[in-house]
Amino acid sequence: MNLTAIGVLGMAREVQVPLLAALLLGGCAAKLRRTIRTRSIAREMGPTALFPVRLRRPVAIVVCISELALGVGLLVTAGQFGAGAPALAVRSLTVVLFCTAVGALHVLRTRRPAAGCGCFGDLSDTPVNWRTLTRTALFCGAAVATLGAPALHKPAPAAAAMVVLGVLVVEVSVLVALSPEFAEVMIRLGYDEPCEVRRLPVARSLTALRASSQWRQYHRYLIAKEPTDVWREGCWRFAVFPGVLTGRRVEVVFAVYLKPRRPQVRVGLYDSSAASRTLPAIPRQRQAELLPAPDPKILPFSRRL
Repeated sequence: MNLTAIGVLGMAREVQVPLLAALLLGGCAAKLRRTIRTRSIAREMGPTALFPVRLRRPVAIVVCISELALGVGLLVTAGQFGAGAPALAVRSLTVVLFCTAVGALHVLRTRRPAAGCGCFGDLSDTPVNWRTLTRTALFCGAAVATLGAPALHKPAPAAAAMVVLGVLVVEVSVLVALSPEFAEVMIRLGYDEPCEVRRLPVARSLTALRASSQWRQYHRYLIAKEPTDVWREGCWRFAVFPGVLTGRRVEVVFAVYLKPRRPQVRVGLYDSSAASRTLPAIPRQRQAELLPAPDPKILPFSRRL
C-alpha cells in the first residue's frame, strides 16, 4: 500500500490525541505528587506566582483539575464512542489551555526570570527559556491539529503502523530535546552528585524542613515563621528560628541535609537569653513535658557566629 503525504499527515493528526492526553495526565500527576510532598498546592508552581497570594491556591487547583479533566476527556472522546460534538468541545478547550499556557509562560519569563514553569512538578524548576516556550507552542499546535481529526482506529496495514510509530518516535525525540526536565530525570536515575557541590535552592530546603516530622514536633515553640539566619556547611544547610521554651528565649536550629528528595533533618537548641542564668532551674520531668528530647547526635549545639 502506498502512503501519500496526505495520509501520513492524517495519521499524524490522530496520534496527537493520545500524546496530549498522556502529557496532561502526566503533568497533573507530577503536580499532585509535589503537592503531597510540600503540603501546598500553590508553592512554586510556575505561572501561579503571577497572581496575588490569596488567588494562587484556587488558580493552582483550577489548573490541576483542568489538566485532569481534559486528559481524561481526550482519551474518552478519542474513539467512536465520543466522536462528534463532545470530541470537538474537549479538543477546543485543550487548545485554549495550551494557548493560555504560552502567554502565561511568556509573562512569567519577563516578570520572574528565575522561576520555573512548574509544568511537571519538581522536575520543572529550571527557569523558563526559549526551549520551554517552544515546547508549549508545539503543544498548542498539536492541539489545533486535533480539531476535526477522525476517531482513532487500528492501522490495518503494517506500513501504516510503522508510519504511526515513526511519527511518535520523532515527536518524542523533539519533546526530549526541548525539555529541561529530561536532564533532571537522567540525574535522578543514574547519577548521584556529591553533596558538597550540590546546588539546592534555599526555598527547597525550607520546604523539605516544613514537611518533616522534626518541624511538626518543634514548630509550636517558634515565635517566627521565617528563619533569622540561614547558612550552609558542607552537606548541610542550617536554618535558625527564634523560639521560647519555659520562659527562656532560645534559638531552634534545624539542619537539613542537601538532598533533593526526603532529606534527613536534625534539630538543636541554642540558649540565646542573656538572663537565662538568673532563672530558676526547671525540673527535668517538666522539661520532658514541654519539649521532646532533642537529638543527642548534635546537642549541645554550638552556633557558628
